[in-house]
Amino acid sequence: MKKSETFTLLTLIANYYDQFEIDQKKVDTWHKALKPFMYKQLEENLLVHVAESPYPPRIARLVRKQTATSRMIPSIEETSKCAQQNSKPAQEQVIQNELKKMRAILGINRGEEL
Repeated sequence: MKKSETFTLLTLIANYYDQFEIDQKKVDTWHKALKPFMYKQLEENLLVHVAESPYPPRIARLVRKQTATSRMIPSIEETSKCAQQNSKPAQEQVIQNELKKMRAILGINRGEEL
């Protein structure tokens, strides 16, 4: 990030937050911290912050990646598709061992009539 972009970002913050003041020392120190980041991403993070907070952002708030939180609940089809993709069928021996355990728990003797 260029120093001029740091100044532009600080100017945006000052436009959104009246109590935020810019001086050369602030431009220099913020530029030192923001140098490795891309201006566009910081600007996007600033806009998210402006929508959420009445207070000016700290550097850590601007540089963190915004996590995409989705509150969407998947449909039955999406859940089934995901389950099928992420699971492989058990081996026959494993299936038989688990069935044997269930029969023991339920008190079912195989081959005997009730």
